[in-house]
Amino acid sequence: MLAAPKDILVETIRKTARFGEKYAVSKYDAIRAAAKDAAVFGRALQSSALRIRLYIKTYREYQEHLDNILEDLHKAVDKLEGTPVYDRIFLLQSLRGVGFLSAAVLIAEMGSFDLFSSPKKLYAYFGLDPAVKQSGKFNGDKVHMSKRGSSLARRILHMVAINNLKVDKGTKTPVNPVIHGYYTDKCKSKKKNVAVGAVMHKICNIIFAMLRDNKPFEIITPQEHCERYLAAQPDKVRNAA
Repeated sequence: MLAAPKDILVETIRKTARFGEKYAVSKYDAIRAAAKDAAVFGRALQSSALRIRLYIKTYREYQEHLDNILEDLHKAVDKLEGTPVYDRIFLLQSLRGVGFLSAAVLIAEMGSFDLFSSPKKLYAYFGLDPAVKQSGKFNGDKVHMSKRGSSLARRILHMVAINNLKVDKGTKTPVNPVIHGYYTDKCKSKKKNVAVGAVMHKICNIIFAMLRDNKPFEIITPQEHCERYLAAQPDKVRNAA
């Protein structure tokens, strides 16, 4: 390990762990520190080698089970082809940060999307609605998420929010400038974790709109959104008449 090139080890860790370069570098430093300690210690214990082999074997077995579960999930979803559930799972994947597994879990956690007539109902179902602590005449002055709904869905929404806040390393521009700008504005008056919560709300609102209108995700500014809304009003008036 001490003789191995740093760039090769870091790249290997990054591809395997899939947590980014910063994570890979930190693990590389930990491996180097352990290798230096081993060099000073001066001998390799057979028990340590056996323990490492057992860890590797256990990891591979878990990974094989997970791969089998994911394969079965793909087969189950394929059987739904031609149904609204199938279309919605693939529609959600147009949003950055939402893969097949995340989309399938969100749709499964929702149950029937047709039961949600407004984004607020979806917020509440996922536990993103505000909850104020009250006891007798006491009213708390801090508002937090109620977290009454699906913790799994909230975890996915948090992951999607973080993915949409990323900045491209090459161009140094946000991957989703609208979401990033919204987050930056919130950070001016709110703590970062509160701002991320607000982004989760916005992501939830986007998901609701995608499923309601049956349209894939598209990055548009708030101004463009207003212009499209106003442009559609005459059609709505004529239809109502």
